[in-house]
Amino acid sequence: MTWKPTGDDLRAAQQRIKPHIFTTPLLRAEELERDGRRVFLKPENLQKTGSFKVRGAFNAITSLEPEARARGVIAFSSGNHGAAVAYASRDLGIKETGAPYPCTVVVPEDANPVKLASMEKLGAEIVTCGHTVDERKAKAYELGESSGRAVLPSYDDARIITGQGTIGLEVMDQWMAIPTKTRKLYAVACPVGGGGLMAGTSAALRARGFSGTILGVEPEAGNDTQQSFAAGQRVAIDLPATLCDGLKSTTPGELTFPILQQCIQGIVTVSDAAVVSALNYLMREMKILVEPSGAVAVAAWQSGAILSDPDDPGDVILIVSGGNVDPEVALSWK
Repeated sequence: MTWKPTGDDLRAAQQRIKPHIFTTPLLRAEELERDGRRVFLKPENLQKTGSFKVRGAFNAITSLEPEARARGVIAFSSGNHGAAVAYASRDLGIKETGAPYPCTVVVPEDANPVKLASMEKLGAEIVTCGHTVDERKAKAYELGESSGRAVLPSYDDARIITGQGTIGLEVMDQWMAIPTKTRKLYAVACPVGGGGLMAGTSAALRARGFSGTILGVEPEAGNDTQQSFAAGQRVAIDLPATLCDGLKSTTPGELTFPILQQCIQGIVTVSDAAVVSALNYLMREMKILVEPSGAVAVAAWQSGAILSDPDDPGDVILIVSGGNVDPEVALSWK
């Protein structure tokens, strides 16, 4: 039987990480509304470390035995997960022992400079290795074996998936608290890289009784999950060339993909040009700075990649996953 987090798992994670994270708001995006639908954004770019990843990091590290936490952890990441693990290691270490817990992050050779600087600022030891997830993963486990430290994958880990799934619980609590004449949720859309965010969030939404449409969104060049859905099994692709540096996975996770098959309707894709349009909208109208990977769900709705059935009313919620981008670079996007 395929594992997925239960409602009890998710609520336990929510309580575990609550003292360490922000509860990000649900923002109405009136300029995106059409067909009589209200549209809301869940801006995890406003989260600590600038992305949703801190949820999974805190859940994973607080799940370790105290002795294991003290030895430190190793992560492999293109950026946001590494920063989240570094932050959680520092925060928990200082609170529990007075000093940060050791943290090493294995990053790609072409790591985003903004994300790399964030990890270093948070005290992480940086190890550079290759360009693909598999290369970083192998190096991380090699280091973990030699040092006796726990390795924290960026998405294919039950503790990580469950931590990210707390977004789904928040979304439902916040949406249910919004005054409305009718109570209907049409669709929730979310970025998909390795699938940890999408798997956890979709499992949480289903656990909370949402039976409507849940869609994952990928860049056109990095549609490994879309291809896997079509094939009915995990498919591997070449390293994609896309502006969305956080969504450059080449195959969905072993744990995450079966959850997606159970919980979501499918995957839609967006061009880099559509992503840039969404980024400009988010800066101009919503006054928030978002990284390309974080904007794909907004791009999908804005461009029409997410279809709107006029016979099925209800609200739309778009997950904005992160905002770690150099503002000067963002201003250059046209």
